[in-house]
Amino acid sequence: MNPLIQLELIRESLVAVVNEMRANIIHSSYAAIIYEGHDFSCALMSADGRQVAQGLADHPIHIFAVPYSTREVVRAFKDDIHEGDLFLHNDPYTGGTHLNDVLLLHPIFNGGKLALFAAIRCHWNDVGGMTPGSLSGRVKEICQEGIRITPTRICEKGKMNDAVLATLFNNMRGREERVGDFNAMLGTGRKAAEHLGRLFKRFGGQGLLDGVEALIDRSERQMRGRISACPDGEYFSEGYIESDGSNPDPLVVRLKLTVEGDGIKADFSGTSAQTNGPTNCGPAMAFNAVGTIVKAFLDPKTPINHGSFNPINVIAPEKSFINARETAPCGGMAEVKFLIDSVVAAAMGQVVPEMSVGDLKGGANHIHIAGPRADGGTYIHYEWPAGGTGASLGVDGSNAVRSYNEGDFNSIQSAETVESQYPLRVERCEVRTGACGDGQYRGGFGLRRDIRILGDHAMLSVLSEKNVIPPYGVVKGCNAAANRFVVLRNGKEVDPSDVPGKVSGFALQTGDVVREETAGGGGYGDPLTRDLKQVMEDIRVGYLTTEQAELRYGLALTKSGEVDFKKTDERRRELESSRVEVTLKITDEEDMEGARRRFAVSPFLAMRLKIQQGDLVEILGNAAAPLRGWARVIEGAETVIPVGPLGMKLLNSTDGQVAEIRAVRSRPVGVM
Repeated sequence: MNPLIQLELIRESLVAVVNEMRANIIHSSYAAIIYEGHDFSCALMSADGRQVAQGLADHPIHIFAVPYSTREVVRAFKDDIHEGDLFLHNDPYTGGTHLNDVLLLHPIFNGGKLALFAAIRCHWNDVGGMTPGSLSGRVKEICQEGIRITPTRICEKGKMNDAVLATLFNNMRGREERVGDFNAMLGTGRKAAEHLGRLFKRFGGQGLLDGVEALIDRSERQMRGRISACPDGEYFSEGYIESDGSNPDPLVVRLKLTVEGDGIKADFSGTSAQTNGPTNCGPAMAFNAVGTIVKAFLDPKTPINHGSFNPINVIAPEKSFINARETAPCGGMAEVKFLIDSVVAAAMGQVVPEMSVGDLKGGANHIHIAGPRADGGTYIHYEWPAGGTGASLGVDGSNAVRSYNEGDFNSIQSAETVESQYPLRVERCEVRTGACGDGQYRGGFGLRRDIRILGDHAMLSVLSEKNVIPPYGVVKGCNAAANRFVVLRNGKEVDPSDVPGKVSGFALQTGDVVREETAGGGGYGDPLTRDLKQVMEDIRVGYLTTEQAELRYGLALTKSGEVDFKKTDERRRELESSRVEVTLKITDEEDMEGARRRFAVSPFLAMRLKIQQGDLVEILGNAAAPLRGWARVIEGAETVIPVGPLGMKLLNSTDGQVAEIRAVRSRPVGVM
C-alpha cells in the first residue's frame, strides 16, 4: 500500500476510535452536563503521554491537560503499569483542570508492551466540597472544592479497588449519578481497547505506532511552517481577572509573545501571584491556552496531535495564579484559561492582524441551583449559559453560543430537560437585546434566561468572570455588555453576593427567579462605518432597539421608518466629533496600584469621558486590542496621558502619538 495512503488510513482510524468513544459517553452517561452539555473529552495518548488523536468536537480546554495528566501517571507508576490497570486523576497541580473534571486512563497493550492510553475526561456534577456542584465563587482553599485525586490506580490487573471507589463516591453528592458516569467512562475505555486491538492487527503493532510518530512529525512540520511565515518580533498584551471572589482587587496576566524563526515563546512573567479564591489554574492551562489560540490562528484545519504544540514554549511563573500550587483552589480554572486565551488572542492579533477578533464572553459561567429531593438527597441543577462571540474582519459575532475555544459544548440547555428533572421552571430564554460590542462588524449578543424556583427552598452558587470588566473590541470596535447574574424576589432585584459573579450557597425561596444575563462579544472596526442595511436588519429581528441603533450607530429614521441618510450622516459626524483624543507621553515607570494599571486623567478629560475616580477606561493605540486601566483623576495637562515603557509596548505606540481614549461601560448605551 502507498505509505501516504496508509498514513491517512491510520489517522482516520484513530480519529474514528475517538469519535466512537464520544458517542458512547453521550449515550451512556447520567449527568446532563455530559450527555447534553458535552463537557467531556476523549483522546488517545502515546505510552509516554503525548497527544495522538482527538476529535474536532472535543473540548479544547482538555487538549493539553490530558497529556499533562497522562505524563504524571506515567511518572508516578513508571514500569509498574500492567494490562487491566485503570487510573483516575483530577489534581489541578499535576495537570488537571478543576476537581470536577475527572480523568480515566485506560492503558492499551500490544505484544505485552504498553503502547497507548485511551483517555476519557468528564465533568462530574459534584465531587464534594462546601456547596452542591462543588464550584462556587467564595471558596478559600482547594479542600472546599471537593476530593482531589492525584494519580491513583483504581484497578490493578483487572481487579477493581472497591474500597478506593467507595471512599470517592461516598464523599460526593448524587452518588448514583457519579457511579453511572464512572461506568460510562469505564465501558468507553474498554470499547476503545477493543477497537485499537483490531487496528494493531490490521496495520501491525509497530506499523501503527510508526504511523503515530509520522503523524506527530507531520503536524509539527506544518505548524513550524506556519510560524515561519509570520514576522519575527516581540508582541505584548495584558488582561485582568476582575476578582478572586473575596479580594476586590483584580489579578493581571501579562504576556510577551516572541516569534522567532519557526518557534513561538510565550512568557507570562509579571503575572499576579496565586490567590486564595477560586480564580487559579494549574500548570497545564497556560500551555493549553497558548496552544489552542496559536493553532486556531495559524493552523485550524489540520489534525490535532502533539506535533502542533512542539514549536511552542511557555514560561508561566510557578505560584502565579496561572500556575498555582497547594492549597490554592482552582474551581475557576475555565475563567482563568479563557482570560489567557483573550490575552494570547490580543497578541496574535498583532502577529496576524487580519485574524484579529473581538473578545469572548469570559468563562464557563458556572451556575448551580441545588435543593432537597423527596428521598432526602440533594438535586443539583447546573446551568452553563452561553454568550456572544467576538466579531472579526467581515464577520459579525454569533449569538448565545459556545466559542471556538470550547469545542462542541452545547450552548443552551433545553427547558424540557430542566423542568422534567428538577422543581424548576424556565420562564424566559432569549437573546439579550443590545448586548453586542458595536463595530463595523458587531459582536454577538448574549443570552437572557430566567429560572423560577418551584420547591420549598434551594441555594445558588455562581462562579463567573467578566461581570465588571467586559469583553473588549478590536480595531476601534467597542466592548460588549458584561455578564450579570441576579435574583428576582417579589418583583425586585436582589444581588446574591457583594462580589459580582461570585456566589456561594445563596438561600433561594419559593418563587424566586434566577436571572442570567450573559456577555456579548467584542466588536471589530469603527461602528460608524457599519453598513446601514445591517443595522436595520438587527432592528428588524429584535437584536437592537431603534434607540440603541441611534445612540450607538448614528441611525436616523424617517417618519415612515426608512433610513434618513442625510440625518444619519450628520449624526455620525456628531458622534465622531464627540470622541476624545489624547497625546501619549512616555514616562520612566508604569503607573500601577497593585495589579491595576492606572491612567492619570485630568478633570477636563474626566468630564469629557463622563467618568469618575477609579472608573475603567481604555486607550486605542496601534495594537488591535485596546489597553485598559483605571482612571486616576488629578490635575495635569488637559489632554496628555502619561504611559510607561511597557504600556507603550502594549499599545504598540510611541511618545507623542495621538490616540483615542474612552470609558469602558459594563452595559453599553441603552442596555438594561
